[in-house]
Amino acid sequence: MDFDEWYEKYKPIKNHLARGENRDYFETYDLELGYVLGIADTQPKRVWTYVDGDGGTYVVDGYHLVNRIYYYITEVPYEGEYVEVIVSQDEVQA
Repeated sequence: MDFDEWYEKYKPIKNHLARGENRDYFETYDLELGYVLGIADTQPKRVWTYVDGDGGTYVVDGYHLVNRIYYYITEVPYEGEYVEVIVSQDEVQA
């Protein structure tokens, strides 16, 4: 699944805590992190982590600390399956 398909299927919510900004992701600190953790405690299948991984950046289901860049909270929760969305891939040079 690519990012556009993921976005359409799971519907990230707008960040109501980002004053003056129109964005759909949540930062990894302060009030925004507190909000994400609150959702993770009560509705964990609505939380996603944007991470820097081997070979690129990804959106993965759940709350993660390692290599996190920021978080998404979606209207539609993921099911039991593992979901990983490739946002960008590093080009391999020979």
